[in-house]
Amino acid sequence: MFGEPGFFLTAQEHDRICALVSHLPHVIANVYASQVYEKDYSFSQLAGSSFRDFTRIAGSSPEVWLDIFLTNQAQILSFIDELEEGIRIMKEIIKSGDVDGLKAFLTKVKKLKERIDGYDSL
Repeated sequence: MFGEPGFFLTAQEHDRICALVSHLPHVIANVYASQVYEKDYSFSQLAGSSFRDFTRIAGSSPEVWLDIFLTNQAQILSFIDELEEGIRIMKEIIKSGDVDGLKAFLTKVKKLKERIDGYDSL
């Protein structure tokens, strides 16, 4: 298992994991922050801590992230495709008013998060 003594990642495995858990959040935060700030900067004044937490990484160094995005382009683009599909599905669930489907999804993710939080060192 990851993190155990003797566990090694190949460079490709490392790049794929980092694309998902590090690089993709930067993509999302930058797109989201841009969307809010370009609509009306004052909207952020109404936001709570979730907005601040979610957009914090959008203030990271452009020089660093330019290099990362272009160096790990294939992996990042693959996860953007997966994210787009997930958003499309979520959009359809919300649009259709599928209360049971939406609740099931939110409950599933909450349980996964709680399970991970139980043994994660973040």
